[in-house]
Amino acid sequence: MKIAFFNATAGWGGVKTWTIDVAEELQNQGHEVVLIGKDDRFRNRAVSKNMRAFTVKFGADFSPISIVKFMQFLRNENVDVILINVSKELRTVGISAKLLDIPIIQRIGLPKDMKRCTKVKLLDAALTPHYLFPCNHNRDGMLEHLPFVPQNRTSIVYTGKHARPTEPTTNAGPIQFITTSQLNGLKGHKELMDAMHILAEKGVPFHWHVVGTGTEEELLKKQCKNLELSAHITWHGWVQDIFPLLEKADCFVLPSYFEGLPNTLLEAMSCGLIPVARDVGGVNEAWPPQFDQFLIPESEPASTWATHLQHIAELPKATLAAQKQIVKQHCEANFTITDQVRKLAKEIEQIAHAK
Repeated sequence: MKIAFFNATAGWGGVKTWTIDVAEELQNQGHEVVLIGKDDRFRNRAVSKNMRAFTVKFGADFSPISIVKFMQFLRNENVDVILINVSKELRTVGISAKLLDIPIIQRIGLPKDMKRCTKVKLLDAALTPHYLFPCNHNRDGMLEHLPFVPQNRTSIVYTGKHARPTEPTTNAGPIQFITTSQLNGLKGHKELMDAMHILAEKGVPFHWHVVGTGTEEELLKKQCKNLELSAHITWHGWVQDIFPLLEKADCFVLPSYFEGLPNTLLEAMSCGLIPVARDVGGVNEAWPPQFDQFLIPESEPASTWATHLQHIAELPKATLAAQKQIVKQHCEANFTITDQVRKLAKEIEQIAHAK
């Protein structure tokens, strides 16, 4: 099959990482893929993995010029199905695909990604996209939020990750924490920094690697300075390849207040990092059951986070290594990208055949 992936977002989030990973594995499994986005980083990442990719301007919503442009592209590429992410893509290339009778699959990262309004309802009726979800939480939430969407136009395929070739290791020195989410308010970094401050005041040795950029970056760096945590934190910014940093860490922390099934969580678990996360969205669908105590209720204060992080920081190194191995094995047993993409390819073929 020939599958075209479109992404009209500017920032780098989990959906772009998911798209790159899935497209690469589909290509490895014998399908033909092409990726189109508005961000050069997206194209460059795809090209670095030997996939064809282009940077384009999507234009205004419902623009006849954009629609014709994408129709020509889809014809020239002989595309069998398109896979999109946000409503911007639906209102441009989605219309082009519909006019060419090409199936549209829209991946929904969060239950309320689309507004509950007349325009969305009319577009759904006119374009009849098939909705793809990374977890049950997202599908259940969207079907409740948009009751006009029929369940038979929905599918769930979990995010998958490559099994990492190296076994988890532990550092001889302080525990290494890491976060890899965008530095935005709903990601919870401010509250996590308060927890890190509690650890520092208790004299717990640790280091926190903060990966990512976002609207809260300067505020967080100011908070770090005010709490005198600079010696405990390294700011890495946006990172092209996250795995070298993950493989040097021990514990992945996800304090987000709002998630679907976080790509970042699965990346970390594939490297064997012990997860500590807020129990929101579909996080519990990926969670290793042996670590339920580190799945923290949404309303818990910074002191609760500090207690759990201190517990992990004070584990004997042998115990820490054994627990990291359990996490890695859980991820490999349930979330390998080969198995999940094979399921996705089967779903795509069924959708295309039905069309």
